[in-house]
Parts: sequence; structure tokens; C-alpha cells
Amino acid sequence: IIGLGLLCLMSSAVYILNDLVDIEADRQHPKKKFRPLPSGQLPKSIALIAIVLLPLIVMPIAFWLNPIFGIILSIYALLNVAYSFKLKHVVIVDVIVVASGFVLRVGAGVPLVQVVRFSPWMYVCIALLALFLGFSKRRQELMLLQEGAVNTRAILEEYNLEFLDGMLNVIMASTILAYSLYTFLAEGL
Repeated sequence: IIGLGLLCLMSSAVYILNDLVDIEADRQHPKKKFRPLPSGQLPKSIALIAIVLLPLIVMPIAFWLNPIFGIILSIYALLNVAYSFKLKHVVIVDVIVVASGFVLRVGAGVPLVQVVRFSPWMYVCIALLALFLGFSKRRQELMLLQEGAVNTRAILEEYNLEFLDGMLNVIMASTILAYSLYTFLAEGL
């Protein structure tokens, strides 16, 4: 439960940072403009304090709880900082980084609980499902925003519906295959 709380706090810091970096683009988005930072409900100074304080509180507790958990949480934080400033502007890598965050969350939980027969296929299934969600979100943004999509997320200029549909088809087939292997290769209880 402590690990879950720490993951939530670190995720909050990451999301606040990303929203702060994207504040101007979010102000042009039909839905994101109502979020606390773009709408002005949350002052930038409070967001900056949270971005600094949350990791300062979370990381020592994470390493005290379990050093492997602390390392995974550090990787998660660093990867998301890189995403906020650079990686979200690299086609395909942007979605892979978001998907990696979900896999790291699952991986962070493993050293904190007594896992019996945790299958590596679970990581594959989580990664594929997260990729499916990521590419689906890019597709939805293109459909929703159409010509104005680039104003809210510059990377959308690099995507098109045909490419995204192809990626989603490959990922769906791979997910079904990975889940089948997960279930067929699982040891009996």
C-alpha cells in the first residue's frame, strides 16, 4: 500500500511537470484547456513547488521500502522527465515511453509483494495493451482535432490515420498472441 501511494505521488509530480511544460498547447485544446494549470486555477508557483517537493519526499521512502523499488521509481521519473522535454516530440518513441511507464509501474510492484510464479508474459501483455492505448489515443486526437491537432500536440503532424490503424492492427494481433502464450504457458496452481 505504501508503494502504491509512492507511485501515485511520483506519477502526480510527473503529470504536473508535463502539464506545466505543455501549458500553452493545452490552452488551445478543447478539453485540456479546463485543466487546473491551463485554466489558471492552479498557479504555476504551486505546481513548481509540487514538482520539487514530491520527489524529495517520495524517493527516500521508496529506497527505504525496497532498493529495487526505488531504482525502478527513479527510472520511471527520469524517463518521464525526458519525455516531457524531448521524447514526446519523437514519433513512435512518444508512445513507447508512455507504454513503458505502465510496464515500470507493474515492475515496481513486484519487489514489494510476494509473487508466486509471476510470468514474464504479463510484462509483454501490459506493454502491448499500453501501446494499444497510446496509439489509440493518438488516433482519437487526430480524429477529434483534425487540422488543429498540430496546435495542441506537435507530434501529431508525424502521424496519420492509415499508419495508426496499421499499428493498432499489429498490436491487437500481438496482444492476442501474447495473452494466449501467457495463459497456455502458465503453471497450474
